[in-house]
Amino acid sequence: MWTNSLLKQNAWNSLKNYYWPALGVTFVASILGANGGGGFSGGGSGVSNLSDSYSDSGSSGSDHGDIDAGAIIAIILIALVIFVVALAFSLAFQAFLGNVVRVGECKYFCDARNGDQSFGKLFDNFRNGNYMDTVKTMFFRSLYIMLWSLLFYIPGIIKAYEYYLIPYLLAENPHLDRNRAFEISKKTMDGEKWNLFVLGLSFIGWYLLGILACGVGTMFVVPYYEATMAEFYTCMRAKMLSFGYTTEEELTGGMGGFGATTYTAPNTFNNGPVNPNNNGPVDPYNSTPSNPYGAPANPYGAPAAPANPYGAPAAPANPYGAPAAPANPYGAPAAPAQENGAVSLDKAQTDMPGITQDAFGNPVGSNGFPDPAAPSDNRVSLDKPAGSSDDTNDQKNF
Repeated sequence: MWTNSLLKQNAWNSLKNYYWPALGVTFVASILGANGGGGFSGGGSGVSNLSDSYSDSGSSGSDHGDIDAGAIIAIILIALVIFVVALAFSLAFQAFLGNVVRVGECKYFCDARNGDQSFGKLFDNFRNGNYMDTVKTMFFRSLYIMLWSLLFYIPGIIKAYEYYLIPYLLAENPHLDRNRAFEISKKTMDGEKWNLFVLGLSFIGWYLLGILACGVGTMFVVPYYEATMAEFYTCMRAKMLSFGYTTEEELTGGMGGFGATTYTAPNTFNNGPVNPNNNGPVDPYNSTPSNPYGAPANPYGAPAAPANPYGAPAAPANPYGAPAAPANPYGAPAAPAQENGAVSLDKAQTDMPGITQDAFGNPVGSNGFPDPAAPSDNRVSLDKPAGSSDDTNDQKNF
C-alpha cells in the first residue's frame, strides 16, 4: 500500500536529476494556463478594473450633476458585453490551449520519472493527431466541475478529485474514448479522493514557505508537487489494472504508455529511491502489480519452503535395536565332569534294555529308583550294614 511519504520520497529522489528543466516546464505551463487559473483570474481582474472605472466616473459625475438614466443603462450593457467577451475568451483560452498544455505537463512528469525528460512533451498533444479529442474531453471535464460547483461549491471540489486522473489518462493514450476516460477515473478514484486531498495538503508548508519569499517561492514548489502527482498516478494505474477497470492495451493504446519503470535496477537515477531495508530501490508500482487494495501481496516476497528445523529425518531406527538371536539364558550346558571316577548318569552304562546303573552299579529304573525287577546278582545290597557277619567271615577266611 502506498503512503504519502513514499510517493514524495520517490518523487524527490528522481526530481533531483532534472529539477531545473522541470521548473522551466511548470513555468511555461502556468503562463499558458495549464493550471486552470490563469484565464479565469485574468477575466476576473478585467471585471474588477471595469468596476473601479465605473465607480470613479460615477463619483466624478455626481460632482457635475445627475447622470442620465440612459447613460447608466448603456454603461451596464457595455460592462456585461465586456464581461461576456472576457469570459468567453478565458474559456476558449483554457479549452484550446491551457487544458491541452496541462495534458502535456502530465505526460512530461510521467515520462521524466522513467528517464525521458524531453521538453517537447509539453506540446505533444498539439501534434499527435488527437488535438480536438483532447480538447473535447478536457472541456467536458471543466464543464462538469463548473456545473457541480454551482451547488454550493463543495460538489464541484468532489468532482474535481473524481476526474483528477483524466489528463493523465489522455497523456498516456490520447486515443482514449471520452466516456471511458471519465469511467476509469471515476472508478479508480473511488476511495482515493480523501487520500489525494491529504497528499495535496501535505504541501501546504512548502507553499507557505514560498509565500514568505515574496510569493515567488511557490513557483519552486510546483515541480516537486507535479512529480509527486505523477507518482500518485502511477500508483492509481496499478490499482485500475489490478481491479480490472481497464487493460494495459487500452491504457497505452499501442503507444508504449507509462508502464516501464526506472526502479527495476539500483542507481538508475544515481540516487534513486532507496529501500529502507537497504536491499535495492523501492518500486511499489509495477505495470502488472499485485492487488494492493484487495488481498494484498506478501510484502516480504513469496517465502521459500521452510527447512525442517529438525533436519530431514532419516528412516527411524528400531528404538529397541534389531534383536540378535537370543542367547540361551542358562548357557550351553557343558558335559558334566566326572568326579572320583563316578560314572555320569547321562552316560551310564546299561547292561540290559531299559535298565541303567547308578554310580555303585545298582540297576536303576526309569523312575530313578532301584529297579526291584532287576536280577539280584547285579545289585549291591544296601540293607546289609557294614561289618556284617558275612563280611566278617570273609575277613576271617582271608
